[in-house]
Amino acid sequence: MSASASESGKARGLADSHNPSPIVQAWELGLRLRQRREEIGLTAVAAGKAAGIIQAYVSGVESGRVKLPADRLLKFIEIYEIDDDEAAELEELRAGAARRAWWNQYTQIFPAEFIRFLGYEAGAEHIRNYTTEVMPGLLQTEDYARAVIRGGTTTIRLTEVDRRVESRMIRQRRLLDDNPLKVTTVLGEAALRQQVGGPAVMRSQLEHLAAMMTERPEQIDVRVMPFSAGAHPALGGPFQLLSFPSPRLPDLVWQEILTFIDIIDQSAKVTDYAVTFAEAEEQALGSGDSLALIRQVAKEME
Repeated sequence: MSASASESGKARGLADSHNPSPIVQAWELGLRLRQRREEIGLTAVAAGKAAGIIQAYVSGVESGRVKLPADRLLKFIEIYEIDDDEAAELEELRAGAARRAWWNQYTQIFPAEFIRFLGYEAGAEHIRNYTTEVMPGLLQTEDYARAVIRGGTTTIRLTEVDRRVESRMIRQRRLLDDNPLKVTTVLGEAALRQQVGGPAVMRSQLEHLAAMMTERPEQIDVRVMPFSAGAHPALGGPFQLLSFPSPRLPDLVWQEILTFIDIIDQSAKVTDYAVTFAEAEEQALGSGDSLALIRQVAKEME
């Protein structure tokens, strides 16, 4: 990929980081339409019949996975008897959902579910994540990210490495925009000691992590789960909890392991993950002790 193409992609990412996420806007639009349909006692089948469309289309819109043209939104507004003020809000969401975002340029290298996750991440207000062996993508240096991606699964082509690294760096712009993303991480001690990319890359990564913790303590909170903690509630696999600025939107869970990715939105399951994270955070080292351990391991890499 040419340098100009790379810079163009980064520029689009920077511009989009200041706008609401189209995927989150489509999701909120769908939730609000579904809530209104249920308030007036219509089934999805009946709503589709009244609008002259099939039930699957109604369900797709309500899940945020199908884009809604302006004329069809007007039809729903009429059928659901939505007042003018709310209709204007829904049209604003619909228009935003139709906008192209920076992640659209990566649809050829990432699966659809990961593309959706990028949209949710871009629109989130707070991310809580638990990870055991690898630094969270939002907190990685470019060299560390490149080493992780190059050493990843055999399904990643070498020709894709640069674009995957680029996309990870664009994601990090959410940490610096007008409404910066808050990140709370419980990090396994193994992630500090696994020499991804070699000692020099790892030392730089740990110094980067320590710098973010000290320069932005209200935004970046990292708690290390030491080996000495033994068994704890989150032991077994990484996950992320995403919270959003709109009170209408519930939390989501993102889980990514070797051969499986999933967005979990069932409220009972999300609550289980939230409780698990809170318990793991309580058992991890405090912020000050975590920072001291990170700096200690960084020195060991010299």
